Amino acid sequence: MPKWLVNDVHDMDMLSARLRDSTSLPEMLAASFDAFEAIRLVARECEDRAPDLFAAFITAGSAAADGREAIADVPALGPPDGIAAADGALAPGTDPGAIADALAALAALLASQLELAASLATPGGDRVAFQEARRAASEIHQLLVSR
Repeated sequence: MPKWLVNDVHDMDMLSARLRDSTSLPEMLAASFDAFEAIRLVARECEDRAPDLFAAFITAGSAAADGREAIADVPALGPPDGIAAADGALAPGTDPGAIADALAALAALLASQLELAASLATPGGDRVAFQEARRAASEIHQLLVSR
């Protein structure tokens, strides 16, 4: 059973708190993986809700998948608990602009945490994975802030 279910902006706030409160690298990696997956799922669900945000959401979803995969390549992560959002999990009246803002804020925090992790990681594969994931999070933030 997945550890996290994303239904609204409040759940993204909980993921942000989890990222901020991580006290170890494995905790931060797991929270980062889950944040990328939440961004991917929510962005995919919002693609068709606002035609003017379609490109931003679809590109953010792809970048989130890239970031999630980069994190999955870090050996310290171990098997992720996972995150889920069923089709239609977001309320039909949820404002796509508010969702974009929440995802942008989550991505900014994610980029910051991953930059810290990259600075602490040993040179090599782990550091490269953190840097790739940070770039993906920064891309998501830029896409959704500049919409």
